[in-house]
Amino acid sequence: MRTTLIRSASAMVVAFGIAATVSAGTLFHDNLDGADLDGAWMLEHPQNGAGDGPPVWVHADGVLSQTNPKPGDPTYAIIQGDNWPESYGVVAKVRLNEWVDHDRSRAGVGLWLDSADNYQGYTWLIHERLTETNMEFLNDGRAWFNAEETFDVALGEWYWVKASIDAGSGEISGKIWAASADEHDPSTGAEPDGWMSAFAYADFGGLRPPTSAAGLNGGAGTGDGFSTVSFDDVFVYDGDGPGVLSAVEAEGKVSTTWGDLKSR
Repeated sequence: MRTTLIRSASAMVVAFGIAATVSAGTLFHDNLDGADLDGAWMLEHPQNGAGDGPPVWVHADGVLSQTNPKPGDPTYAIIQGDNWPESYGVVAKVRLNEWVDHDRSRAGVGLWLDSADNYQGYTWLIHERLTETNMEFLNDGRAWFNAEETFDVALGEWYWVKASIDAGSGEISGKIWAASADEHDPSTGAEPDGWMSAFAYADFGGLRPPTSAAGLNGGAGTGDGFSTVSFDDVFVYDGDGPGVLSAVEAEGKVSTTWGDLKSR
């Protein structure tokens, strides 16, 4: 079952025929369990970087995977929003399936993706290696933020990757933490209280325009760069709202109750 929420004073969600009212905060949620992807997804868009592209996005068994190890750049599964606020965040569960340590090996989440600039934007990434200075922000096609953090990542394991952009403060923030294969609500896990990285986003490659388009970065492999990745349980949330509201499982990934994911 898939749940998609659009920002409003309140939203009515129906699961197993039981209605539950939840407050504003979640702009989009897809648990990827449906037979078809939500209509907000766009998987095909022009490429800039030379690789063995195009990307190959496969939706199966409740996950969305980018399976071409050298898809070129940029490679996003894009979520096309509708009148989102300028300040918002993205959190998704990420699993690295294949990886070769290289600058072009990447996976993460993107915000303010710009259709006028080939859907490039600000991206919070697992980058270059799986240990030691492997977490980094990129202003796509313009500049790395050059302030790496470390979080050890293992192939085949799930992690929550979360980023938020605040148009009021001018900051972009990111974090990562471990998830389990059967965990589908970030609020039930061990989310760190603070952000791992936080920067003035205009200081790196110049200011991008706010957009209602976010995405999942599925790699950028060219030449020796090589990575494939899977995603599950994708949320876009209102950065200045009360937090994300996400499904809490009863059995599997279908839910009849709701838990609060604090945006922190």
